[in-house]
Amino acid sequence: MTTPFEQVLAGFRLGESETLLKLDSLEDFARAELALLAQVRRQLLILTPDLEPERFNADAFADGLSALARRSRYSDVRILLAEPGVALRWGHKLLGLSRRLPSKLRIRQLHEDDMKQPEAWIVADNIGLLRRDSLKVYQGMLSAKSIPHAQRATLRFEEMWNRAREIADFREIRV
Repeated sequence: MTTPFEQVLAGFRLGESETLLKLDSLEDFARAELALLAQVRRQLLILTPDLEPERFNADAFADGLSALARRSRYSDVRILLAEPGVALRWGHKLLGLSRRLPSKLRIRQLHEDDMKQPEAWIVADNIGLLRRDSLKVYQGMLSAKSIPHAQRATLRFEEMWNRAREIADFREIRV
């Protein structure tokens, strides 16, 4: 028996589906992110406090991101984060991926003026939006066709990206 969540997620089509899917758990976010990753064509923008290892350090997510980055020479995957220390301590999979694909997957640290973001989000192809409303709990939403909201989030992301800085500790050290 499928749940309403599973039914909506099964019908998820980036840029087409009108249904807003409410997310209430880490598992909901993980499944929604994979559905989004499977359909994004060119650009994925991620705003996160610390690369949230419980969300983004899974093999399936790293594999999906790798496939997106390799899909086209025009692929653009960018991640903005506030605190890089968590990712460094965890030995995050996305750090290794960004080192192997430095022109396709770029990670920067937010400027200090942007550090107090009350939410985290993923924008897919300037159309789809996955948003986490609070950094304290797993609640948010996934929208396959949220054009005005996705475009505003993209513009905000671009502004923050231009002020952000590269993270020296994320670069590979070769001896």
